[in-house]
Amino acid sequence: MSILDIDFDEARQSQLPFVELLLNLGYEYISREELMLERGGDTSKFILRKTASEILMKINGYEYAGEKYKFSQEKVFEAIDELENIPYEGLVDTSAKIYQMIMPTSGGKTIQVFHDGKKMSQNFRFIDFENIENNIFQVAVEFEASGKENIRPDIVVFVNGIPLAVIENKKSSIDIEESLRQLNRNQRAEYCPRLFIYPQLLIGSNGQDLRYGTTATPNEFYAKWREKDGEKELEEKTENLIATKIEYDIYKKVCLDLNGATKHHAQKTEREVTDQDRGVVAIFDKHRILDLAKNFILYDAGIKKVMRYQQYFAIKRILNRIENKIPGKDGTKREGGILWHTQGSGKSLTMVMFIKALIEDPNIINPRVLIVTDRKDLDRQIKGTFENAGLKKEVKQARSKKNLLGLIEKKDLSVVTTLIHKFKIADDDIIPFEDLDDNIFVLIDEAHRSQGGSANLDMTKIIPNACYIAFTGTPLLKKEKSRQKFGSFIDKYTIDDALSDGIILPLIYEGRYVDLRQDKKEVDRQWDRATEDLPEAHKYQLQQEIEKKIIANNPSRISEIAYDIEKHYIARFKDTGLKAQIVAPSKYSAVLFEKCFRKSGKIQTALVISDESGLIDDKDEHKKEVDEYLKNIKEKYQSLKKYEESVIDSFKYNEDGVEILIVVDKLLTGFDAPRNTVLYLAKELRDHNLLQAIARVNRLFDNFSLPKTAGFIIDYSENAQNIRTAMQLFGNYDAEDVKGALIDVREKIKDLEDNYGNLHDIFRGVKDD
Repeated sequence: MSILDIDFDEARQSQLPFVELLLNLGYEYISREELMLERGGDTSKFILRKTASEILMKINGYEYAGEKYKFSQEKVFEAIDELENIPYEGLVDTSAKIYQMIMPTSGGKTIQVFHDGKKMSQNFRFIDFENIENNIFQVAVEFEASGKENIRPDIVVFVNGIPLAVIENKKSSIDIEESLRQLNRNQRAEYCPRLFIYPQLLIGSNGQDLRYGTTATPNEFYAKWREKDGEKELEEKTENLIATKIEYDIYKKVCLDLNGATKHHAQKTEREVTDQDRGVVAIFDKHRILDLAKNFILYDAGIKKVMRYQQYFAIKRILNRIENKIPGKDGTKREGGILWHTQGSGKSLTMVMFIKALIEDPNIINPRVLIVTDRKDLDRQIKGTFENAGLKKEVKQARSKKNLLGLIEKKDLSVVTTLIHKFKIADDDIIPFEDLDDNIFVLIDEAHRSQGGSANLDMTKIIPNACYIAFTGTPLLKKEKSRQKFGSFIDKYTIDDALSDGIILPLIYEGRYVDLRQDKKEVDRQWDRATEDLPEAHKYQLQQEIEKKIIANNPSRISEIAYDIEKHYIARFKDTGLKAQIVAPSKYSAVLFEKCFRKSGKIQTALVISDESGLIDDKDEHKKEVDEYLKNIKEKYQSLKKYEESVIDSFKYNEDGVEILIVVDKLLTGFDAPRNTVLYLAKELRDHNLLQAIARVNRLFDNFSLPKTAGFIIDYSENAQNIRTAMQLFGNYDAEDVKGALIDVREKIKDLEDNYGNLHDIFRGVKDD
């Protein structure tokens, strides 16, 4: 690609405005000629050696026996060589090694020195994170890079001669997705992946919009940046930077490096502010970009992730909140609060990054962390998430109440995950001990469920001065007790925010009701058993519930719904890689569903339900049938747990594996399977349970054969019969929290018909040529 191949519109509309702002933010421009000199004319080398050696000599040194020393130039060049010539072992793994060398929070680098005949290790910094102005920030355009194929990123940003960010620009008439595709293409093995082991941020922009990600981020996970704190200040700062004139000679260099067509291009100091401008000023502020690189990137089970803006600001706000002291027992404690980030917005990683920030905070000595949930599957999942993140703390899962209390009493500094009920002290027992440490941080997951009960009360008695941070993914009821218990909101990220940012998909709701008459004899039999010892006053309400339960579990009803699901799924999603869940009203009905699908043999289904416990009454045909089904599974697998792990893996990761999971209560909270696209509701759900269930299908997923553009809620339950749309179930919630959560397919059809009518009226009388 020659210099003449540069797109003038792209340069004028996106590239130049981007570089102008960087220059006015204090970045130094390095010309294409200077770049080649720094790299010794070798375009397969990506570190600017001259700049790096000069600045690294300046910012590094150490003390020994009261004297200050500098590293030798030879040692500095050895460090640069190690960084530049690191063996390439795959894109993400090699980038992780680079990250560990550069970032002090992930290990950093040491250099061996000798004094008095002794060999010792001294810390070596590639970046001075404490004194930002000691570093040199540079920007280059049209950076030529050689791999198996030669590439030329539009902009590369360097800190101390090391690539920190790579930017691809497109003109405004081209969708920003094209810039993201180009970034990901250039990272592939057949192009130039080695360049991308160094930068911490990858940016796509088109003059109007800007998205950011990091190494190997899939297109759909590139994120917008919004300034949650100080929007007005950002706008004013951006306007002032646009209006700031760049030195003539520097601007001339930039234009000449782009192409001859821009050499007489004049800087526009009066123009409208775009989202690209706001993103550049917000992200590339020198303190901000180094903060993001050092504190808001992690490797999660082999995937490199950079935090989204809502996670960044949430963590900042939590750190500010816990600095506040409020009255505690025999002194003070840190103030906590509630963080509501809607399902699918990265709540678990926000928890991880907050703990990482706690560990690194020099003002908090030996923080102790408890992660509290109310379900075994969530406890296992959160333990795995924290282990995968590579924190500087061990992660321990409390095995029992005794084990949990022992860890607290011994002041264990590990991250401890536990179920809330392990705090429960028997009614006739006394609290075994009291720990008044105010550096205990309790993170409560899904606070709307686990905040009540005596176990929670016992927890607060054992660790009364702990700081409680309540996390929830569902909006809290207006009268929710959580607000009084944990304090005020620290941060909110609503469903509408997530939809606007494109990090979750809209949900399309369709009510399909199967109407069946109940078996009167069966109802009477169940009624007599259930009301034998009840007073008359309670019988009517119970009668309604029993009738609903019998109808819901009616084999004919299950068969009709199964037939309709089969037709619906085969017509729209079968063999596409997109999958579904059925929520059955009971374990018995779940088994009936599975038998229906097995008999038909057209869809691969699997059942995930809890085991039956205790003795089963010989007269209870439903429980006997469930128990018999589970026995058959146990005979084929090492355990029910192993069976579940097998079918869940098949569902999540095997495009040709299990297509539909049938559940009752399991996998409706915290189950993250991006392929999951359709939720068939054969069970009535309410409030939080409904919100959590429907969020199983709103995750982004890059599907090859059929794009996933929405999640689908197909409702056969009382939800459809009793209410116009499932949105009316959210009537007890703050309206702003759930605005836009569901799209009713009937309303959309009506909107389309109305729009068609309006369009027809506009063109009425126009002749068709």
